[in-house]
Amino acid sequence: MARRPARLDQAASRRTPRRLWSLPAARMAHASPDELGAISQTTAELGWLLLVLALGYVALAQRALGDDAITAVLAAALVYAGALLMLRTLLPLAVRGAWPVLARCWVMIALVSWLLWRLGDAHGAALATLYYVVVVASAVALPGRWTLLNVVLIAACLIALARAGDPAQLLPGLLLFAQLGPMALVAYITTRVAGEIRQALERVRFISETDQLTGLYNLRAFMQIAERLHRQARRYTRPYALVMIDSDNLKSVNDSHGHECGNELLKLTTLAIRRELRETDVAARYGGDEFVLLLPETGAAGARELAERIRRAVAGKHLDVKGMRVATSVSVGIAAHPDHGSALRSILNKADQAMYLSKKTGRNRVTLFDPG
Repeated sequence: MARRPARLDQAASRRTPRRLWSLPAARMAHASPDELGAISQTTAELGWLLLVLALGYVALAQRALGDDAITAVLAAALVYAGALLMLRTLLPLAVRGAWPVLARCWVMIALVSWLLWRLGDAHGAALATLYYVVVVASAVALPGRWTLLNVVLIAACLIALARAGDPAQLLPGLLLFAQLGPMALVAYITTRVAGEIRQALERVRFISETDQLTGLYNLRAFMQIAERLHRQARRYTRPYALVMIDSDNLKSVNDSHGHECGNELLKLTTLAIRRELRETDVAARYGGDEFVLLLPETGAAGARELAERIRRAVAGKHLDVKGMRVATSVSVGIAAHPDHGSALRSILNKADQAMYLSKKTGRNRVTLFDPG
């Protein structure tokens, strides 16, 4: 019965991540927690870079500034640094959505606008370029509509500052053209480049996480998802089931009709599996002719019911090969958490043993793991 427990670790170390085959494309485009953290970390670093640039300018221009202005700038810098630290505490780097990045962008816009207001027109041309840091941070991390919102907010700040100065000399239209024209161009180009990079990375990730023939997860991707769900299940004492499925006659089909026919058989089996799964279930190709399913919030009884539907669906189909009807079937094994163990790999190996027992006792059947 301990036929293949070691094979799981060997195969898992060779293969590679994807998302649920059944999720819509929009949800598949969502970044992973690591990617979200990296994006938010970049915007946080740009926030600190803005502070360094502002203080650097003040240090170089200190002879042209009075002591009161320098003191005010340093006080504003402390407030700004405190705001960034507060945002990091209240909005951790891996928080999903646009709000953490938007909040940092707005704090950055507030600092630049305050510097422009406090230091006056003599320094406006130089300090206004600091808005570019905000635009780049927004374009790299946020969708285009949010970047546009930030550009509009910057425009409103510039117009308000112009009118607070000398409205007779500063025309809002000319100001927008001179300051916001290049800024909008930078936002557009950066947004396009960042979007294309994200699409390319998503495509590379999809290829690396997907079994090419069936379109299901490969084993490494499956194990990453399963380990995450297993930790949640243990923490909150929730059930889940693992189902191992083996095609009973793939080898004979390959030998008799060729590998192309065998590939069609695997696709047919995959289609039968997919039709029975919920959106939250996870399916992967485990090996050459084997599949593995992860069923969240499902006990052994529910998993057995689903496995029987899959078995009947596969048995009810056939391949047409040169006028011949090639029948097929699957053998299925099931193990569940917490009934059959508290360790993921132990449960998976027990499902594998139950599947082997299905094949050993006649094939085309479903077996629930039994310690006896």
